Amino acid sequence: MSKSNLNYKNKRILQIIPNMEIGGAERTVLEITSFLKDTNFSSLVLTSGGKLIDDLERANIEVIKLKIDKKNPYSIIKNFFLFIKIFREKKINLVHVRSRAPAWSAIFAAKKLGIPVLTTWHGHVSNSSFIKKIYNSIMLKGDAVIANSIYTAENISKIYGINKSKIDIIPRGVDVNNFKKSDINSHEIAKIKENWKIFDKEKVIILLPARLTKWKGHEVAIEAINLLKGETFFKNIVCLFAGEQKNSEKYIHNLNRLISSYSLEKKIRLIGKVENMPLAYHASDVILSPSIEPEPFGRIPIEAQASGKIIISCDAGAVKDTIKSGKNFTGFKAIPNNSESLADKIKIALKMENEEIQSMQKRAIMNVKNNFSLESMCKKTLEVYNRLLISK
Repeated sequence: MSKSNLNYKNKRILQIIPNMEIGGAERTVLEITSFLKDTNFSSLVLTSGGKLIDDLERANIEVIKLKIDKKNPYSIIKNFFLFIKIFREKKINLVHVRSRAPAWSAIFAAKKLGIPVLTTWHGHVSNSSFIKKIYNSIMLKGDAVIANSIYTAENISKIYGINKSKIDIIPRGVDVNNFKKSDINSHEIAKIKENWKIFDKEKVIILLPARLTKWKGHEVAIEAINLLKGETFFKNIVCLFAGEQKNSEKYIHNLNRLISSYSLEKKIRLIGKVENMPLAYHASDVILSPSIEPEPFGRIPIEAQASGKIIISCDAGAVKDTIKSGKNFTGFKAIPNNSESLADKIKIALKMENEEIQSMQKRAIMNVKNNFSLESMCKKTLEVYNRLLISK
């Protein structure tokens, strides 16, 4: 994409997000700001802190640190006045807010100064209570709203009575080049397997990369692996749960207890956080993403497809659209929170012929390139920015 083809006029775009810890929304901010750097836009990020700040600063993105993750009325009112000051001092031309707490301050501050403001709805759309619904509704008070999937847009429309045509649907994108098999050598794969204490070359590695929290479906995966005990391939499989273990001690204890109850200690292991995910994908044979609640987007199924790996997720939420079904399938979708269905999909995947796997791999990579590329996400986002700036 030629970035110079769009009508940018040296505008200053401020991204506002509570923190820059490692997550889907946070990575999106890093990606879009890095992309903006090579346009006529100037890019800034306002956040409380986080591990990805180092990445922003290495990319020469200006970071403004301010405690903006508090939800109490005092913090919201205080930040409203601080935002007005920052918007003026930094000569901000457009504000992009990515979370509800700072949105309550940022949207009203931007409107007071006549600055166009938009939001992106990254997570679950909840109407669990009247107060929650009112609190969340701030995300619809800007000049535009972006949803990260058709599923999220449909939920916003259903809960808040907004015509879906008024929502810009921009799926998260991944840089397919980061997941190319040709960039990873056999020595690297051997090294990471050694770190995982897997020395048998015949082992079939099933990887579940996700935060260690109940809704990511680890317990369903354990039960599914247990149901595979009678299969001839069972002796060769090992299932790895990859994810940050900090602040998850109780959940980890429960997972280990469930693993022990099925005598699966040699089959399922928790390996902690993995820094190099492209390498982890290519060192694995099957990727699991068995969330028991609908994913608003779900980055793992996209990254697994970009890597050309067999992905088994759940037939709910955004995954209904990100993994293709039918004759030209790009992965498998199990019934949510159903260990028998998940076990069945694992069996089908592990019994596929090499030719069938290779055909699926090609389709999966093309699916990401055509529908979920980083370039497409950035281009569509910049088109929304341009539209809002012109309308002002």
